[in-house]
Amino acid sequence: MLHKVPEKTMHRVRWLLTIGWLVLIASLLYDPITPLWTQPDNLASPFRINLDQCIKIRDACLPQEPFAMSALIWWAMIVPTGIFILLVLGHEFWRRICPLSFLSQIPRALGIQRRRAVMDPVTNEIRRELVTIAEDSWLGRNHLYLQFGLFVLGLGIRILFINSDRIALAIFLIATILCAITIGYLYAGKSWCHYFCPMAPVQLVYTGPRSLLGSQNHRDHKPTITQSMCRTLDPATGQERSACVSCKAACFDIDAEKTYWTELNKPGRRLVQYGYLGMVIAFYLYYFLYAGNWDYYFTGAWTHEAKQVANAFDTGFYLYDHAIPIPKAFAVFITFAVLIAITVTIGLILEKLCRIFIRWRGRPISAEQAQHIAFTVFTIASFWTFFSYGARPSLNRMPHYPLLAFNALIVVVGSIWLYRTLKRSRDQHDRENMATSLRKQLQRLELDSALLEGRSLDELTPNEIYTLVKVLQGFSQQLRLQTYKGVVLDLLTQRVVDPSGSFEYCAKLRQDMQLKDSDHFAALEAIGATHPEVLISSRPQQPAPQTHEVITLASTIAKPRTKLNSQFRRRGES
Repeated sequence: MLHKVPEKTMHRVRWLLTIGWLVLIASLLYDPITPLWTQPDNLASPFRINLDQCIKIRDACLPQEPFAMSALIWWAMIVPTGIFILLVLGHEFWRRICPLSFLSQIPRALGIQRRRAVMDPVTNEIRRELVTIAEDSWLGRNHLYLQFGLFVLGLGIRILFINSDRIALAIFLIATILCAITIGYLYAGKSWCHYFCPMAPVQLVYTGPRSLLGSQNHRDHKPTITQSMCRTLDPATGQERSACVSCKAACFDIDAEKTYWTELNKPGRRLVQYGYLGMVIAFYLYYFLYAGNWDYYFTGAWTHEAKQVANAFDTGFYLYDHAIPIPKAFAVFITFAVLIAITVTIGLILEKLCRIFIRWRGRPISAEQAQHIAFTVFTIASFWTFFSYGARPSLNRMPHYPLLAFNALIVVVGSIWLYRTLKRSRDQHDRENMATSLRKQLQRLELDSALLEGRSLDELTPNEIYTLVKVLQGFSQQLRLQTYKGVVLDLLTQRVVDPSGSFEYCAKLRQDMQLKDSDHFAALEAIGATHPEVLISSRPQQPAPQTHEVITLASTIAKPRTKLNSQFRRRGES
């Protein structure tokens, strides 16, 4: 939604939001203003305390005193707003305004990022290049486990120490900022956001293949720069250009839906998707399990509870007027573990039931599509569960009708997102992704206008473009090969796919155009001779490849065609 807003404008917006966040952190340490809003005699404030109300933790009433609202503002207003933004406005909106992501880029802005010495294979000279996290490294493969673990740990720390202790919360937020800046120094690109940020799994869950109002970069007729802040001004032209350093191949900031389908079976993906719902339920349920009532949560008393840190080893469970002697520090994580295990199990069962049910209806689907359906159901369940509890300590102070309007908004927004997302598939995304390239090639042909029924190629839907491509079966072999080569070249130029992945990515297109697998490798050889640069997945810090080296690479890619063909045939048979 914000991907077309100039970076110069968004830079100012991020500065304003960052300053606002730092002011909020400062207010956690000193706040002479908001306690006035909670005075019992301040009848104009919906946040005033009620001295006659007894909010119990087990069998004891909490003392009611005026309190600073900084923690309440953070936990019950700002955090829920972030969740709403992710599902409705999308990751591109969030990542272009996120203050923490912005602060993680301070080392890049100052030009002090860590570099390592490497030998240039062409010139045999030593050069220093930015350090990125390799996707085949342990962290590159398993970062979802790390991020989800940090997310669980962070929620546990929140309940035990920083929900109401404002100094502890300030220290926690400052430490998080320092961690983000440190990662920004150690690794180039958006490494903090991709591999370390505990909020990233939440973005992954709520964005899904696409948000409600987010842009679809893969459907743009002209290639665009990244949707996030990975962009800079070209000093020569004054125009914005990509500042991508390829810190992640399937990048969330370039094409969120491509990342979704590519990483659907990545290690930890199911744990994040199904476990997140368990965490949402467990987090809010624990307030009831600890206090023995819901008033403790819905009144927001937990945001100003005295001696929260000192009570970390207090009795952890209180059920049916009986205390269970398990320390709170252990009870929190026991609750998390049990609910995560339950929801992950339910998610795996749902995938299998989905395939069985749809097959019974006479429409068999792939395991991938069944997984997508289960993911979608769990996402919307998490969204509705979150807003049944999240923000309620502040929302419940609203008048009756505005509160009903907000509840209706959450139901309607979630329902629309569910309807649009359930019917998405990888094939549909690939067709939309390839439609732009196909249009370019079809425009070079002198097609009979009767085929288009008076419309232009730009007005055709991706499915109609694919139907039209099948007409090429009646054209000459040379023309089909030329069109196919043009499509592959365009996909490589836009970095929709890399050379090694182009074979499988274009398999359906070859089938529709009645081309052989060997024709793909012939196309790569031809591209290597005329456009050698597109066969190298270059990074900004790497030198441009020599033409003869890229032609050699194209030949290397093309040589094992027989072996590759047999591998894919065996895969298809299995």
